[in-house]
Amino acid sequence: MSAGEDPVQLVGSLMSGFVDSRCLHVVANLGIADAVGDEPVSVAELAAELGVDVGSLTRLLRHLVTLGLFSLQGDRLAHTEASRLLRSDHPLGLLETAQLMALPIIWDSVRHLEDAVRTGRPGTLFHDERGFFGYLADHPDESAVYDRGMTSMTTRRIAVQVPAYDFSRFGVIADIGGGRGHLIRAILDQTPGARGIVFDQAHVVKDALPHDRMTAVAGSFFDDPIPEADCYVLSNIVHDWADDEARTILRAVREAARTDSTLLLMEFLVPQGDERFEATDIDIDMLILVGGRERTEREYRELLADTGWRLARTIPTERQSLLEAHPL
Repeated sequence: MSAGEDPVQLVGSLMSGFVDSRCLHVVANLGIADAVGDEPVSVAELAAELGVDVGSLTRLLRHLVTLGLFSLQGDRLAHTEASRLLRSDHPLGLLETAQLMALPIIWDSVRHLEDAVRTGRPGTLFHDERGFFGYLADHPDESAVYDRGMTSMTTRRIAVQVPAYDFSRFGVIADIGGGRGHLIRAILDQTPGARGIVFDQAHVVKDALPHDRMTAVAGSFFDDPIPEADCYVLSNIVHDWADDEARTILRAVREAARTDSTLLLMEFLVPQGDERFEATDIDIDMLILVGGRERTEREYRELLADTGWRLARTIPTERQSLLEAHPL
């Protein structure tokens, strides 16, 4: 709570904040921001275009206007700076992220947060015993929404992370769990003398984006050998997993690495004090969805030491940190 903040107002906003989130999800799923152009549009026309109930839409938008999302000029709806972020053509890609957070598997798993706290098991297991990724494997439409949302988040992080590190001393750079190759392609564009590898599961890398210096290798870091490289990049991978699984992943990379290889983790760091930090929401996401967690620098140092790595330095960026490690 910040200085001067009314504690009653704070508790009140927290107890009902999920309603605001769900209103935003509806805007994202209905495509309302795209339906509103540069000129204000009547809510009745908007409802007819979207095929929804005009009265209910009016009430939804009236509430969002009080929060600063859209503005009403009489009975006509207009964009604000915030609502434009939810257009499909906005370069930040927040629409895809909002649609990801609106997925049934995520929304229902949030409902099971109390179960997760009581048991230590991810909330998704109370929605589907196969867990988050098992559920997505059988729901391709939702999986596609998830992929688009993750791609938009990755793109925003790349713009901050990649310029913060000098990859020029590496000949071969491997992105482990690198999805369709957005990160490694950005690294290669910054490092013209390097070759890249994107390593991920077969159904993921089959759609890897082409690059003349990148090779896609299919495999699981739990079951398959990891390719040899000068530098291994793991971006937002370790936080997906509890400590035992995280150790398995880091040991697998260490087994593939040479004595002069470098490991680069891109992760949020939890500060040692009690100050607020950006990743608290993501830490709760990990608790709800996959059973992973955000960690302090000390916890990463210990995790790395347990798996044959020495944390050499930490490079803070605007949002996340880069943790550079070398083999022990």
